[in-house]
Amino acid sequence: MSGLDKGLAIGNILVQGFAALKGNNEKPIDPNAKTVDSFCFKNKMEEKITIKLNGKIEDEEIKKEFVIQKNEKECTYNLPKGIYTYEVLLSSKDVYQKGEYKVSEESLMTINR
Repeated sequence: MSGLDKGLAIGNILVQGFAALKGNNEKPIDPNAKTVDSFCFKNKMEEKITIKLNGKIEDEEIKKEFVIQKNEKECTYNLPKGIYTYEVLLSSKDVYQKGEYKVSEESLMTINR
């Protein structure tokens, strides 16, 4: 076996091992679940941001607010599935971004310039 072949074989074993480890940690997704395990925001801006998340799911008003430092992540857990409006505010309180997002599965939303 040449050096290249050995390197490829070792790389393949590492990838397969990582996939096996990753696979063992994942639990099956229940399509009938009424909530998602986690919904996260990652701040890639040059300053801290505030995120306001609002939704009305089955007549229940849901409001969340996150203050996220630069290069940090914040999550909410067991969030009811549905359509939410969100607003991203800069430290100056100016609105940077807003919109709607359908929460239907575990997600990570990255906010960046």
